[in-house]
Amino acid sequence: MTSRIPNQEMAEELNKLVIGKATWLQDFSEGRRKRPDHEIEARWRELTVLQQAVSDYSAAAARERGAA
Repeated sequence: MTSRIPNQEMAEELNKLVIGKATWLQDFSEGRRKRPDHEIEARWRELTVLQQAVSDYSAAAARERGAA
């Protein structure tokens, strides 16, 4: 079993996923390469979830730094 990933590292890795999701939305939300609306809506929801997770893990990391 692997050890738990530290909160700060989780925030950093999740932020990479946020960037990827935002790039997808930029590339496929409009224009010639536009994807169906239900796909775009799903990606927006996923982006929101990821952003909230980044915020939560960042806050947890800040609390850890304050407690150390």
